[in-house]
Amino acid sequence: MTADQLVDTEIEVTARGLPAPLWRPLLSAAEELPDLGEPAMVVVVVPHPDDETLGAGGLLHRLTAAGTPVTVVFVTDGAAGYPGCDPDQTRELARIRRDEALAALATLGVAADRAVFLDVPDGEVSGAAELELAQRLGPLLAGHRTGLCLAPWPLDPHPDHQAVGRAAVAATAAAGVTLWQYPIWMRHSVQPDDPRVDVDRLRVLRLSTGERSAKLAAVATHASQVRSPFPGYGPVLPDHVLDLFADGHEPFFVPAESGSPA
Repeated sequence: MTADQLVDTEIEVTARGLPAPLWRPLLSAAEELPDLGEPAMVVVVVPHPDDETLGAGGLLHRLTAAGTPVTVVFVTDGAAGYPGCDPDQTRELARIRRDEALAALATLGVAADRAVFLDVPDGEVSGAAELELAQRLGPLLAGHRTGLCLAPWPLDPHPDHQAVGRAAVAATAAAGVTLWQYPIWMRHSVQPDDPRVDVDRLRVLRLSTGERSAKLAAVATHASQVRSPFPGYGPVLPDHVLDLFADGHEPFFVPAESGSPA
């Protein structure tokens, strides 16, 4: 079998979505993120390992460079990335993805002891697990009213992202912590003029050259997503997906009352 034939037989894990340039006019025109001053702490809530880098890698690098304490909460084990894998492969993928997450955090300046792994089964955050997640986030946010939480946009077209996003809304409201929501699959699957996209709340962090480089290096540490570790599968993050995150723009949805740009 030739290499071309082998590629043709791979299972496509992530289908091609919207073209990368489609969102760039809106993101280029969006206002900068508001200035938070010096937050006492930042908690990043992540549905799967790699979402922290894709959604907010540049911002995490900027925060840690400024000395801001950052805690990253990985909600699921990320083990369901390749549907149809056998149980041994699934367990191995969970182990691999934890190691990759720690490597990505190190690249972005976050120490390993600032990572929290909740190990909710990948794909099973909705329902009772979502309510439990909101309760588990409470102690991490309590007492930090001058802090910031980064969490998924609840309208992101992925059920785990939606559930984690809703849990973060509930937890931050209870704790009185500011919430910025990062989209992951929006640029892949949602048109810029979709009514779900609240342009009045959309803000963008424009990354410096160093921040872009750090983000790309952190993406590369998630090797199991960029290249499948199992024969017969294409990657979860093929080039056409990575192109969506390579333009130096990190979009966030911020509270409507958020004010001036940084």
